[in-house]
Amino acid sequence: MERGIISSPTALHISPNGVKRGKPLSLDDLRYYSLYWDRLVIPTAVDIHELVPQEECFISSGVLERPISSKYNNKIIRMDSNIVLDMQSEVAEQYMKDKNTDWVVCQPSSDILLPDQYSVNRNTLRIDLSNCLPVPTGNVNVHDILEFKLRRRNEFIAMHEQLDALYEQALLSPDQSLSSKKAISNLKETIKNLDKVTQENFKLFTKRNLSTLFNLFGKELGKGLVIDLVSASLTGTALPVATVSNVINTTIQIGIQPSQIFKPAEKNLKLAYLTSANKEGLM
Repeated sequence: MERGIISSPTALHISPNGVKRGKPLSLDDLRYYSLYWDRLVIPTAVDIHELVPQEECFISSGVLERPISSKYNNKIIRMDSNIVLDMQSEVAEQYMKDKNTDWVVCQPSSDILLPDQYSVNRNTLRIDLSNCLPVPTGNVNVHDILEFKLRRRNEFIAMHEQLDALYEQALLSPDQSLSSKKAISNLKETIKNLDKVTQENFKLFTKRNLSTLFNLFGKELGKGLVIDLVSASLTGTALPVATVSNVINTTIQIGIQPSQIFKPAEKNLKLAYLTSANKEGLM
C-alpha cells in the first residue's frame, strides 16, 4: 500500500489571538515529504493559489497534487489560518475514502491543529524521531530524490514498518522497558542505514524530525510502561528510550499525549504526522 500525506501549506501555531500562520513549506520540506512518502497533497483554492517551491516539477514527477477545495468557491480576500485548516480537513476527509493509500494528515508544526467540526480529543501514543531522518539538500532536484528513493526503497519501507512495530510493542508488551526491545533495535538500525546511504549519495543533507501520533484504541499499555509514560507526560516531557549510535544528536522518544485528532480518521492506526526542521550536515 502506498503512503500519503495531506499537508497544510504553512506551519500553524497557537498565539494569544488564536491560530496564526507560520512559515510556508520550503523546498527542503517538499524534498523531505517526497522522499519518505509516496503521495503528497497540499490543498489550494480557486481565488488564491499559493505556489510551493518548484511546484510544477513536483507535480510533473507525480508526487505532488494540489486539489482545489470545493468549500471556498466564493471570493477569498486573504488565505488566513482558519481557511487553511478548513481546506486541509475538507480535502483530507475526501482523500481518506481511498483505501488503496494510507492517508494521514500532516502539519509542519509541533502540535496538530484542527477545526472544531473535524476535531475530537483523544489520548495518543506519540513517537518522536528527533534529528533522525536525512534528506538531501543543495543542488538536487526532485527527480534525483525519487531516483534515490527507488534505489533504496527497502530502507524507506523499513523505516515506516519499524515505526509501526515500535507502536505495537508499546501497546502489547507487558515489560517495563522499551529500550531493550527488538523494535527499538530495528528502528535504530534502519535510521543508521538511511544515514549511511544518504551520506554515500549526497554531499549536503539536512536532518529532519518526525512525530507520529498513534491511536491507543482505548487499550492499556503494559503496566510498568504506563507508569513511565504517564509520569513523563505529566512533567511535560517525552520518555527518551534510545539514541542512535554514530548518528549525532539523534534520539527516539515516546510518550502518552492528549491531543486533538482528525475525526474522520479516529479509527485509523496513525492519526497525524508532525514535522519540523532540522540540522544540516556536510560531508
